[in-house]
Amino acid sequence: MEKIEKGKKVMVVSAILTLFVAILKGIIGYISGSVALIADALHSLSDVLGPIAVYVGLKISQKKPNMKFPYGYSRAETLASLFVSFIIFLTGVETLRQSIDKFFNPSPISHYGAVIIVVLISIGITYYLYKYKTKVGVEIGSDAMIGEGAHSLVDAYTTVAILFAVAGSYMGYYIVEPIVGGIISFIVIGLGLKMVKNDIYTLMDFCDGETINEIKKITLSVKGVEGAHNIKARKSGPFIHCDMHIEVDEELPFKVAHEISENVEKEIKNNIQNINGIIIHTDPIMKKDAIIAIPIIVNDNEVNLMETNNSINKTTITNSHMEKAFNYKINDKFATAKYFLIIEMDCDIINGYKIIENTLNKLNRKKAMAIFDLLYSYDVNTVIVKNIGAGMDNTLRSRGIKIIKTDKDTPKDALLDIKKIK
Repeated sequence: MEKIEKGKKVMVVSAILTLFVAILKGIIGYISGSVALIADALHSLSDVLGPIAVYVGLKISQKKPNMKFPYGYSRAETLASLFVSFIIFLTGVETLRQSIDKFFNPSPISHYGAVIIVVLISIGITYYLYKYKTKVGVEIGSDAMIGEGAHSLVDAYTTVAILFAVAGSYMGYYIVEPIVGGIISFIVIGLGLKMVKNDIYTLMDFCDGETINEIKKITLSVKGVEGAHNIKARKSGPFIHCDMHIEVDEELPFKVAHEISENVEKEIKNNIQNINGIIIHTDPIMKKDAIIAIPIIVNDNEVNLMETNNSINKTTITNSHMEKAFNYKINDKFATAKYFLIIEMDCDIINGYKIIENTLNKLNRKKAMAIFDLLYSYDVNTVIVKNIGAGMDNTLRSRGIKIIKTDKDTPKDALLDIKKIK
């Protein structure tokens, strides 16, 4: 809402300054007999309609959604932008027509000094409006206002052409004015057509691939998201709406899956400007990889096996260090185990492992939550245990960690006994 108010203020300032310039050029153009200056005055007068149209569009877009317009009125801003684009295009056509007429019917002007002063004032004001509207338009994400800024820049260039016309007329070369005016007219027409195209694209739910890629990149960076697909985004006025599907582990509790989708929405809104509405569909999938924690019994003087990067099939564990690590005894008491064997697996392939110390095993209060935080810091999503207390079981399951019970004595035998790790 604050952005829209800022945009409305810019349009009011623009309309007042543009009307002042139009009146000033009209008076001096009439006195001096400069057809180019009179035409530019009419051009500026038509420019007043642009800010008014954008102001109205922004005003309408502030209205709250209702039964008739459940997605709000933000596209009113795009319609206003389209209106401005047509004005730019038609103004270019009219300026070209006048330039052609002046080319075949050249005439001198008078009061050169007054004309030059007015032209310089006009250039200064229109260039200021270009910078002002473009800056605020980028800040609030308004294509209509950015378009208005471009319009002001074209106005400044058009007015510069009058300086050439004045110089040419002063030296007796009356044909300079229509030639320069014709060149600028083609620039105006091209800009108008480009803006019309962009506005039509927006009304037809166009969104550039760069935005889609950025949304996907942010989504996949959120912890718990296994994949993302069917990502769609569309612009509606200054806002972007998107809907998407994210993939999460099917073993996760509904509450955890919902928290992941909320985290995705939060991250996208924090990193992409003007994201207004996000619809996220959560698709459960069977995970093929797992990071497993197993409580083990190890003598303190034997703990020298840290992280490795061996890629080896779990049915053919041959590396001597790995063989030893995977043949430690599984601790019957999960919460009080002093060491955990952390295993990273992809399907049936062990990508790496490490032994970590459980420094929380002597806690008397809130032990379950503390151990969850420890395992979570290693991205553990599965634990293999012989026994586990009800409180610990509930804490881990409710936060998305899968619990597999085994009657085997070693991690190696427990892994071989599991047919499928999700």
